[in-house]
Amino acid sequence: MTHLSAIAFAVRQALSAKGISLSTGHTQQLIAAALGHNNLASYQSSEDDTGLPEAADIALDSERLQARATKLGYDGSAFAQALTTALQACFPDAELYDDHEAWLMDVQSHFEQAIINDGAVNSEVAMTNGTFPQADIDLPWWDADALDEHDGDDLSFDFDGLVTVDQDEDRVYWGHEIEVRATLTVERFGRRLFGRRRVDVEHAELRWLGEPNESLD
Repeated sequence: MTHLSAIAFAVRQALSAKGISLSTGHTQQLIAAALGHNNLASYQSSEDDTGLPEAADIALDSERLQARATKLGYDGSAFAQALTTALQACFPDAELYDDHEAWLMDVQSHFEQAIINDGAVNSEVAMTNGTFPQADIDLPWWDADALDEHDGDDLSFDFDGLVTVDQDEDRVYWGHEIEVRATLTVERFGRRLFGRRRVDVEHAELRWLGEPNESLD
């Protein structure tokens, strides 16, 4: 637990400077909770310590941290602040999120823009006389329990939906919806540790004059 130990040491130092004293064991338990684990043993048996330096995104489990801090009799807010500072110092290239919802908002926005910018989708959009293409993706990971069920695999979602454009009333209408089928993947290194986001578009086709295509039925 090389990384956990280093983070715990930095957190304890920061809190000590504010007159807050925590044992090493309690500090490690709270860090494990912030990283999505029910207890320290769960963290120790996972690959999270190895995954920490690999993660591009760290989405803290604020609810679990607060619950654990309350149970141990500590100020969860003060701990969260010290932990965030320690993580930023240890892993300066990682993006930190206060909770998984803040992370998912960023991920969803990224995927929606990535689909719009995909070459195959762009080609279909170019055949419309519309502007401002937009995708609406409903990712299945908003429930935190979905992230807790970590089996070591990356997060993956099969998107089967539409990219729509705003129609210019002064131009000929050819269609305003592009059917898109794609796989959205988020690389994963732990309960709350994530990496590269990837979009693989399998199919993109304009609904000519607004009529659905049989190829995606």
